[in-house]
Amino acid sequence: MGSKRNFTYFILLFAFLILPFGQTKADLDSNRATALVRVERGLKQNEFHLKAINSTISNYGTEEDKALFRRCLQHHIETFTLYLQFDLGHSYDEMRQTQRLLVILYSKAVEASASNVRRELDFLSKYALRTKDAEARHHLEMGYREYGASNQKKIIADNTRPYLPGIKTQYLYEALKLLKQSREYVILLSLKFLSDFEPDLQTTEFEEIYNEINRAMFSKADYYNRIHFDNHFHIFNSPNLYEATWENPGLQELEKALGDIDPASDRARRMAKRSVIP
Repeated sequence: MGSKRNFTYFILLFAFLILPFGQTKADLDSNRATALVRVERGLKQNEFHLKAINSTISNYGTEEDKALFRRCLQHHIETFTLYLQFDLGHSYDEMRQTQRLLVILYSKAVEASASNVRRELDFLSKYALRTKDAEARHHLEMGYREYGASNQKKIIADNTRPYLPGIKTQYLYEALKLLKQSREYVILLSLKFLSDFEPDLQTTEFEEIYNEINRAMFSKADYYNRIHFDNHFHIFNSPNLYEATWENPGLQELEKALGDIDPASDRARRMAKRSVIP
């Protein structure tokens, strides 16, 4: 009887000592799997948003915009590097910082583009409203409609909780896309009313509009071609900032603050700490 009691006591003691360790290990594995999924999802989302805004910044960005875009991409590359090293904690932090900076970059791009689109539509409305051309009036109406829809997306983004930067950026991307669609009607109206020669546009395919800009608007071709290319997320006669940054990331620049927007990263301390972890 005593031996059975001792054996039972031994089993309970063993379970008490072993099970919490096993449970803790399971929790750690679960947390790592969750962090891995979050970083992977964030990497894909950030990659998409960086590529999407690349043409806008490459075509129209100020030097300040270009510096911020480069900083966003540097944080994205740092995220990817840490992810490959399975440093999920720091990788997640870098991914979130990329998202926070993308919100700032997209907000500036949307506001600047919205200002240009509204000015162009208002100017072209003087021509479209005086004519009986139903197609011109339709283009003007559609241009204002897309512009208005973009404003709604911007309002939603501005009112989205600040701790959801990925969602805010998605709404801002949709706002920017709508502005590009609005500006497609700006191109069609400009061809109709501001051309050097009478346009002969049979379709609204990218190549045909491009050819008509060069033929009928030859004196202003560069200006309108840049708009036309940007409307389709293409770069016109400008350096590709996304490709240039990937070719020369200069990640050591993250160790210096970017004004008040992005503080300096202590990369040396992080790498030293990581190097001693087995």
